[in-house]
Amino acid sequence: MKIAIIRQKFVLYGGAEQFVQGYIHQLAEAGHDIHIFANQWTPSKHPRIHVHPVSSFKFNAFIRTLSFAWFACRAVEKDTFDIIQSHEKTWRQDVYRVGDGCHKEWLEQRKRFLPALKGFFLSFNPFHQLILKLEKNMFESGQCRKFIAISQMVKNDILKHYHCPPQNISVVYNGVDLKRFNPENNDLHRERIRKEIGISEKSLLILFVGSGFERKGLKYLLEATQFLGSEDWRLLIMGKGRWKQYIQCAPESLRSRIIHKEPVPEIEKYYSSADIFALPSIYEPFGNANLEALATGLPVITTRHCGAADIIQHRHNGLIVENPESSKEIADNINSLLDPALRQTMSQNARILAEQFSLDKNTQEMLSAYKEILPPTTMTY
Repeated sequence: MKIAIIRQKFVLYGGAEQFVQGYIHQLAEAGHDIHIFANQWTPSKHPRIHVHPVSSFKFNAFIRTLSFAWFACRAVEKDTFDIIQSHEKTWRQDVYRVGDGCHKEWLEQRKRFLPALKGFFLSFNPFHQLILKLEKNMFESGQCRKFIAISQMVKNDILKHYHCPPQNISVVYNGVDLKRFNPENNDLHRERIRKEIGISEKSLLILFVGSGFERKGLKYLLEATQFLGSEDWRLLIMGKGRWKQYIQCAPESLRSRIIHKEPVPEIEKYYSSADIFALPSIYEPFGNANLEALATGLPVITTRHCGAADIIQHRHNGLIVENPESSKEIADNINSLLDPALRQTMSQNARILAEQFSLDKNTQEMLSAYKEILPPTTMTY
């Protein structure tokens, strides 16, 4: 098949971005011709992956989003494709992968954590108004024939806010590179990475991976440190954001235990150095970092407002925080993992769970979703 993929950023850092990279290479390896329409990209050497630059005006988020959608639509119309799949909110796609979740639901959740006046004006922000109009058009106009929700939570959110036929929404969970993210790699990286960031082997390392600190719940994780047990713990934050502002959320006496690093392409090495993974998001469509951590054999602490909670069994292969703004509940879950025996059991179960979500399985499920909207003669595997 000849497949167009619309994505503003086709880059190597970020859980969602790395997943898209892996998925596209899986399609190319299966013999499909992939055409990427992007504003920023990492070059690919694969002969079946072709990048088409798409312009956008970067004056502000409103102009950038609107101009990219416009230019991307014009670009894909210059050729013919079996499938046009967008990862952005545009008005020209056959398949929309709802990787960013339902924006209307995100705004509802966000308002819960804002002062009343600020929450009121949030809805009238021109950027959010644009996203909501694009979103409503996609879900209700009938132009887009298939929606890929990356969790059951996301599908439920779409049906809650929009008149979209349920049969047009397929739930396809993300996949993970099970070789790259693997507990067998721990011996290769653990000692070196811990030495690099200045912590001993005896220290309990809690890892947070994600940019967009507000949505990922970093404030509440940092506040939770005041309730952690007296064990020698360290917290490693890997992500982009207003770090100097957020570190103020942690008690001053504990800030020396908290380390911040910008995200790096070889993030798997840092998973290998950790003992616990915590991502207490206030809204997360799925959170591929959760899946990467599970694949590495890390007990994962997430929240009920994260799509990954669909697949996690509480206290079996991960822990689910019911109230993401409760720093005490987050801390209680971390403290329960101070028990090495429980940590070891959950680590083994985490890997077993992740093995159900390979990149190959994800690709096959995506191809099955395409099959629902294409003539039978179009599909080749």
